[in-house]
Amino acid sequence: MSQAAARARSAKTTMYRSLIVDAAERLFASRGYEGAKIQDIAAESGLSLGTLYSVFEGKSDILDAVHDDRLGQLFQLAGRALGTHDKAATRLRQGNRVFICWLTEHPDYLRIHLHSSGAWASNPQEVGEGLVSAWQRGIGLIARVIEEAMCDGDVFEGDPVIQARLMVAIQQVLISAWVEAGMKVDADDLADEVEQQLERILIKGNG
Repeated sequence: MSQAAARARSAKTTMYRSLIVDAAERLFASRGYEGAKIQDIAAESGLSLGTLYSVFEGKSDILDAVHDDRLGQLFQLAGRALGTHDKAATRLRQGNRVFICWLTEHPDYLRIHLHSSGAWASNPQEVGEGLVSAWQRGIGLIARVIEEAMCDGDVFEGDPVIQARLMVAIQQVLISAWVEAGMKVDADDLADEVEQQLERILIKGNG
């Protein structure tokens, strides 16, 4: 196969993958993982079942790809917010706002994440390695910033990993309540509400 043909084939596969992931995200959100059949994903993507199987081995691989793609986007944004030169407590607030706003702007993935990830504060069970790795990476990133904020005196003393898990637990509870209430509250107001809770148990008022 020539290089040009190989590039064309790779581009086609990338396009197919994107169509399948987007279609699966919509169906997993509306019907749940079990309710979304592989044939329905193919039809929603506009591709044949054979083409789908040329890209993915099965439905679980597609779900892993949805998580990989969306969490990759989220980590990139959150990593930037947590990696600035601002004080650590400020970065925690910024990271929280980025996280909340991104999820509210991607309601289909939010529904999937709420239903397939279990408790965000707990190490995911019975999920793909990618999701477990993403959870560990996210908790580790937050814990490092919390440890810095603790050294600055802006966060209450404690185990940074436990504090990070408390932070994501608060986020999950309030985001879940927001979804159940019809997602009517503005994303910035939701982020403010989460931040207020964080200040009660984690970030000191002057941090």
